[in-house]
Amino acid sequence: MKFLYPTGSRPLDGYTIKRGIGRGGFGEVYFATSDAGKEVAIKLIRRNLDVELRGVTHCLNLKHSNLISLYDIREDDAGDQWVIMEYVAGDSLEQAIERNPNGMDEADVVRWFREICAGVAYLHDHGIVHRDLKPANVFLDNYSGAHGIVKIGDYGLAKFISCSRRSGQTESVGTVHYMAPEIANGRYGREVDTYALGIILYEMLTGHVPFEGESMGEVIMKHLTAEPDLAAVPLAFREAVQRTLAKDPEVRVGSVGELLALLPGGNINTVSQSPVPAPDGLGDSRQFSHTEVRGYRGESRAADGDSTHVREPLLQAAGESWRSLIDKWYRWDVNPVFKGLLLFLAVGLALLMSPLWIYPVATVGVIYIAYYIFWSLLVEPGVRSHRQRRREAAQAEKSPANAVTAHYAAPAHPHPPGRRRVLKPSEWIPVAHQQLRDMPTREKLSGWVLSLLASAVMCSVMSLVVPLFASDIPTVDRQALHLWFSVVTTLGAWCVITVNRFGEGRFEDQVPLRTLMLVTGLLVGSVAYGMSSLLLIGLPAEGGGGVNPGATMLHEVASVPAATSVQFSESHLANVDFASSLIYFALVFVAMRWWRMGEYVREGRSSIWRVAAIVIGAWLLHVVCWYPQPTGVMVAAIVATSVQLCSPWLRPSERKQLSEVTV
Repeated sequence: MKFLYPTGSRPLDGYTIKRGIGRGGFGEVYFATSDAGKEVAIKLIRRNLDVELRGVTHCLNLKHSNLISLYDIREDDAGDQWVIMEYVAGDSLEQAIERNPNGMDEADVVRWFREICAGVAYLHDHGIVHRDLKPANVFLDNYSGAHGIVKIGDYGLAKFISCSRRSGQTESVGTVHYMAPEIANGRYGREVDTYALGIILYEMLTGHVPFEGESMGEVIMKHLTAEPDLAAVPLAFREAVQRTLAKDPEVRVGSVGELLALLPGGNINTVSQSPVPAPDGLGDSRQFSHTEVRGYRGESRAADGDSTHVREPLLQAAGESWRSLIDKWYRWDVNPVFKGLLLFLAVGLALLMSPLWIYPVATVGVIYIAYYIFWSLLVEPGVRSHRQRRREAAQAEKSPANAVTAHYAAPAHPHPPGRRRVLKPSEWIPVAHQQLRDMPTREKLSGWVLSLLASAVMCSVMSLVVPLFASDIPTVDRQALHLWFSVVTTLGAWCVITVNRFGEGRFEDQVPLRTLMLVTGLLVGSVAYGMSSLLLIGLPAEGGGGVNPGATMLHEVASVPAATSVQFSESHLANVDFASSLIYFALVFVAMRWWRMGEYVREGRSSIWRVAAIVIGAWLLHVVCWYPQPTGVMVAAIVATSVQLCSPWLRPSERKQLSEVTV
């Protein structure tokens, strides 16, 4: 989004803008630094000025660890009003919910919600009603404590109602999806915050708000008349949500402390927390350290966006990484002259080394363009059309009548009612496999193709390490060798991912899987030999990798003469015959359990120990049938790593949901 003031501007005396971080109907929020080096957020108020300033004035002297601190109100030379406040660099609760579309982990829900309640209770104790509580206004300050501190922003400020969660405004107070029914009658007591807390709690537990609609009027009408569906809410939280979302404010939970007492392990006294020191003025920087002011993200960054918009995941990850890098660059507290000199040297070094990285980067770029075209045409429409169905599926999965609970509703050893029982892997893994098989064909194919394209990019990038093990190779041969590694490892990763995607959970023994892996090994060995012959290159063989070509088991025991035809060049490159290439890769893929690399139900997305086992096995197998090392080991390591990182994975929250049932 475009902001009124660019980086480096000084619209307010004493502060330099670094970048814009939020914008809405109220105005704009910027990340800035004072002349003394303090990091702050400055908010330019351009609309509803009187209400905004009145709210800020009421909250200037509030000091609590779960509230974003407001420091001052200033006027610039143009007569515009600015609010100077604490800057929080962590994610918002909205982002945390988006990462968990089926609901957040219950322990995380309790931790977030307790601190939110602490901040809201402090406001209520000081006669302040927030009136716009929503996940976009709650942030996690990662720089405070081991687990971070939850902070509430925009407290006491009048807001604008929206016809959806991210777009459209009319002048009112609150956001429609979190707005209590009595607001329609002009009632703005503490009960409106309690109601909003109930909506937030519901959304944290389920991944979606209880009342949705095509228009603002439809959502408001549901708040006034419809009862929320609590089937997707865990039993431990159901009473708290039900009492908080009561239509009549007289029947609703009377206070934040009472609400908190209804949570698992709740205690009214846990609302009280000691406020942290905050400066009374901007000029006295001795009252707190440089790292105490760490971030405010203002309104939701997607406030004016389309809630149905789907961003390409690789591009989104790259953008987030780039923004994080820029943010760290701005935070780096060193002499600006040194930073400029360092940047100049980095650019110069990149230009000098351009022959080494231009070819690989161009290759990756071409692959990504092809992938993006496919994703835009086939994957994105499918994701859009399935978003609503995913919400409905999440509601069904969290209900007491879900497949896991129904299947294991009668344990052999009964437990007290309401107790959580952890299922054995043999009990819940078949259910996960069945869910994988029941996935819509279009979604399954789009995920498969996405994994293939991502693994191709990753294999090409990881193949850049080849020159580190072949320092004597000419530049032309290095490029050809990179192409050889990219093609061979991509083919191996594609075969393993395909076998996992369409074979996991379908076979009761390993014979069919090892047969498919044998076919994979023969295919990879054939392509490896064909590529080396086509490119007229040898493969890196540093000192034979520990075993001489004529000292393998096949040569000594079975008298197989194939390995004796190996030829070495002056650059430590070896030409391998077709039989050796075929046998070696067949052994590598059939002897080890490659399907474990990309299992959907694996405990973690990646495991360095599994990769290490594959590498050791690949080295040991060249004792049976000789193959130049470290070439064989590097191929096995790249394939194993890319398969793990690019294969679909049952996330911990989903794993816990399947492996635990209430009995």
